[in-house]
Amino acid sequence: MSAQETWNRHAATEPYFAVLTEGKFLRANFDAKSEAEFFATGENYVTRSIEVVRQHVTPLFDPRSILEFGCGPGRVAIPLARRFPDAEVVAVDVSPAMRDLARGNAVRFGAANVTFQSHEELLNGTAGFDLLNASLVFHHIPPSEGIPLLRRLLRHLADRGVGILSFPYRRATRPAVALARWIRRTAPGANRAANLLLRKPAAMPFLHPYLYDLSTVLATLDDAGCRETHMVTERQGDVDVSTIYVRKRAEHAVDRTALEPRRHEIPQETPARDFIDVRQLIANASVEELNRTAEEYFSGLQNWEHHLAKPFANAGDTPTLLINVAVLLEGLRLYPGLTVLEFGSGTGWLSRILTQLGCQSILTDVSSTALRIAEELYRRLPIIGNRPEPRFARFDGHRIDVPDASVDRVVTFDAFHHVTNSDTVLAEFARILRPGGIAAFAEPGPHHSQTPQSQFEMRTYGVVENDVDIHALWTTAQTLGFTDIKLAAFNARPFHITLDQYEDLLQAGETYLRWANWTREFMGNVRNFYLYKEGTEPLDSRRVEGLAARLIVTLTGRTVHATLENTGTSIWLPASENLGGVGLGCHLFAADGTLRDFEFHREPLRSRVAPGESVELAYELPSFEPGNVLEFDLVADGVTWFAQVGTTPARVQV
Repeated sequence: MSAQETWNRHAATEPYFAVLTEGKFLRANFDAKSEAEFFATGENYVTRSIEVVRQHVTPLFDPRSILEFGCGPGRVAIPLARRFPDAEVVAVDVSPAMRDLARGNAVRFGAANVTFQSHEELLNGTAGFDLLNASLVFHHIPPSEGIPLLRRLLRHLADRGVGILSFPYRRATRPAVALARWIRRTAPGANRAANLLLRKPAAMPFLHPYLYDLSTVLATLDDAGCRETHMVTERQGDVDVSTIYVRKRAEHAVDRTALEPRRHEIPQETPARDFIDVRQLIANASVEELNRTAEEYFSGLQNWEHHLAKPFANAGDTPTLLINVAVLLEGLRLYPGLTVLEFGSGTGWLSRILTQLGCQSILTDVSSTALRIAEELYRRLPIIGNRPEPRFARFDGHRIDVPDASVDRVVTFDAFHHVTNSDTVLAEFARILRPGGIAAFAEPGPHHSQTPQSQFEMRTYGVVENDVDIHALWTTAQTLGFTDIKLAAFNARPFHITLDQYEDLLQAGETYLRWANWTREFMGNVRNFYLYKEGTEPLDSRRVEGLAARLIVTLTGRTVHATLENTGTSIWLPASENLGGVGLGCHLFAADGTLRDFEFHREPLRSRVAPGESVELAYELPSFEPGNVLEFDLVADGVTWFAQVGTTPARVQV
């Protein structure tokens, strides 16, 4: 009996057990609980596999066309369809009975984006896929048939597509067990008798995994252009299985040393038939048309939950989003009281973070519906503490509706690459920023428009997914009053290594070079950067930098006489300011040094104190016991005590 005939018999008799050979998946034992466990293994497989792809193969992986080869009852195809609802999932199985069963399961579980094909329909077609998954498939195919099949499948993997393929390669079986299995495969009636002893259907064919030579598999992958590989091995029963994660190189890709474009140059590849040239899209669409496209997208949303949950809407995307946000915030030099405008704020999750940090957030977007969703976010997740209320301003695509030199920071998170008039928008940033202000960007890089996800977005929604040419942008920025640019070198993909490799990395060994190349590859199509507006941003006590003082304090009875000299570079704001207002605080200690009352008293400063200036205070303290020790220190409200940044407090023994 051929491998295909064996599989067809299993599909007709024990379809679930044929995939996972555990007794609870036999028809006689199959119930709602075992069905839930069966499909849960598929959910876990998809989650784990996509995590490996994003960590070790290609970051931000988001396939738009998926081939699930050997779909069985839909154990993996259905979770893939739910994980990537915008993708087209093609599920293939050699057995018509399996396809029918999987089709029914897809309908039951609401996986509407799955279609089903036979082997012949797939292999005779020309479709290319961003993701090819074949798990628990080659186990049932002898290598003499499996290797030629692998070659044909790899032709259906799109350029830069990812393949997840598993192959049994070794079996650790005792001789007696191996002999028993050989008898079941070859002796007439032996398999039927064994099935009856094991309380399985008598006619069930005997399943045994075929073993593959991994060097042959890797050579086949290499010949097909899949040279970026990551292997994970595991023991399944008494069989060792290698799951190989591969990425297919681009047919017309340039040499890796030339991946970074020169000034104003974007590498060109031979486009597919439906390839969208973003430059033509920009040339043929007006700003007003693209504004309407954005509004139609947000106004057409039937459910806001996904957008309201950001950045925690998807466990796969959240780590990368948070790392990007952390990098952006670190370079913004934020402190309470700053006015920060988020350009292209969308549904407002980042602006809400800025508000919570004490900034006056201004949310601006071309979509009025997006801003309504943002207002709903603030209502559902109220800000904790006394913070400035956010402001909302619709952007008409040309002019930002705020006065000149009225904001301290501009933030754009994955929004600037959607605009068609980037020079106009950049000029607006320069206009509204105060001297010394910062414009911060978290954007993709010079090849963004060519990625499968970008092509899908432009083809499906009509949005612009532009490339970011940092050199051209900086040339324009310098004419607008920006005097400096800094780029953040980082990697959103953790580089998981052993303890020995970690030590080797610290010693700048081979692991260090691997990590450097891993990071360089990530940064090839990522641009997080900062533009600095001409001028100097005055330092004040809303931030810790530049805070320093010399304190001279004497005590007469309960009357304090204090001379406070500003020896730093920061202006002290009066205590009437909501954040950063300065006062002279007093801590009360017992004679043995035990803290009695940290906030014993705080005397406000009534006016600003510039660097080099001094202020005199005289005031009455509340009652305290003789023998106490008083420690006087300045405090910037909501920011820091001066002792925490190096100032020596004044101590007075009563």
